[in-house]
Amino acid sequence: MAVELLWLISYTIAAIFVSCFGCILFFLAYLYYVHRRVAHIPGPPRSSFILGNIPEISKYQTLTSKTLPEYLVEKRFEYGPVFVIFYVHRAVVYLGDPNDLRHVYINNNKILCKSDFIWHKIGFIYGERGGGFGLVTNTDQTLWRKRRTLMNPAFHRKCLKDFMSNFNNVCDRFLAHMETVSDCGKPISMVQEFAKVTLEAISQVSFNINTNAIELPDSPFPDAVRNYLQGVQDNINIPLNSTLLALFQFKLFQNENIKRQISAAQFLRKFANDCITARMKDIADGKVVPDDLLNILIKDDSLSLVDKIDEFITIFIAGQETTANTLSFALYEIICNPCIEKKLLNEVNEVLGECDYVEFNDLAKLKYLGQVFDESLRKFPVVSSPSRSLMKGLTVGGYYIPEGVGIDSLQLFFGMNPEIWKDPEVFNPDRFANVENMPNFTMTHFPFSLGPRNCIGQTFAKFESKVIMAKLLRKFQFRLLPGQTDRMEERLTMTPRDGVMCEVAKRKY
Repeated sequence: MAVELLWLISYTIAAIFVSCFGCILFFLAYLYYVHRRVAHIPGPPRSSFILGNIPEISKYQTLTSKTLPEYLVEKRFEYGPVFVIFYVHRAVVYLGDPNDLRHVYINNNKILCKSDFIWHKIGFIYGERGGGFGLVTNTDQTLWRKRRTLMNPAFHRKCLKDFMSNFNNVCDRFLAHMETVSDCGKPISMVQEFAKVTLEAISQVSFNINTNAIELPDSPFPDAVRNYLQGVQDNINIPLNSTLLALFQFKLFQNENIKRQISAAQFLRKFANDCITARMKDIADGKVVPDDLLNILIKDDSLSLVDKIDEFITIFIAGQETTANTLSFALYEIICNPCIEKKLLNEVNEVLGECDYVEFNDLAKLKYLGQVFDESLRKFPVVSSPSRSLMKGLTVGGYYIPEGVGIDSLQLFFGMNPEIWKDPEVFNPDRFANVENMPNFTMTHFPFSLGPRNCIGQTFAKFESKVIMAKLLRKFQFRLLPGQTDRMEERLTMTPRDGVMCEVAKRKY
């Protein structure tokens, strides 16, 4: 009996060993297959057979303190407008030519899809549902198209025109807060301050909710958004799919950072649930409710409560973070370029006159301010790249890219290209004075992404940014603390690494 038991244990161990060995061999064979499929496409040599280019990228980031997009820009100019990078088992082909972008993202957009491997990591933090399958992260094309059609009216110019009072009111609260900051005399991070006002703007306009993020120094919302986005970036940096990352739901595997990021997702979902259920109760009680995005989501019976929470959080986070970072980079450059600041102030004073209220018709007149934001987005694109996968093989730039391979591009490939923009390191808003005469302009300047799945909130962001910056510059002047730079930090979106630390003073005329 003992001998039979010993044989059974030995057989079981051997079977497990053979199975594991077989899985390893299969994985290695699959990696070889992935490598061979795109071996004809140029790119940097893999620094590891298994990890691909990840070790080289990690070393680059450690030595230079730069970001992955900055690494990719260097490779684009080293290997040409079509090159491949390997992330373990994923091969991603990057495109740096405007004609190739038009060929792929416009002419052949129907054979593109969002990869579950990447986009589910944005909706789930270590297995904890955050944005879930919201508009940004939804990889089901049919479902996405239905949701986009549903939500489009809430972001149309005609609808946003009716919310100009909301933009102005939120900004006035922000100015009152900044006056307190000025009186206090302590330096502040404008990245953090802009995060508060943009959070309040999206809350007021889209959901008619006051988070008090501007006035309350201990408001939990800015930290929750920041921790959630950091969790997303950490998940993307781990070469495992979102299902395997759910192992971190077990407390045994959680460190303090992971606990904080999971808690952030839980907090945001509870907040969204409470807001939605409160509005639903108001509707049931026959109360008059605003005709905003929240109302549109609630009225659609095809959406479950979970779906509505997904969309709420997606807009709540995306509408806050991207605009805050755009404002921060723009302010940094305005401070560093007094001549630009002077020209901006002259325009703002000429357009607004004695009035402190920004009218809808004023937005189009603030042309130079729009050029400042365009130039900032050229040099510091804050949104993620148009990462897709091919559902069908396609020839691009003379190279055949097989089905299933990732395909991507970066605004930085074009924004920092001296063949497109002279002296790209120089901040010069006049570049955008006559862009209608530039060839392929929409394929070289796409700060709100490309193709049908471009940013739904780009008009919202432009309105909001102009109102905030115009009113802010009229009232205050800023001085950067020593050591502040224009270096970027990657946190799903790109944000100023040093925080744009400033001393604030009331403007004197």
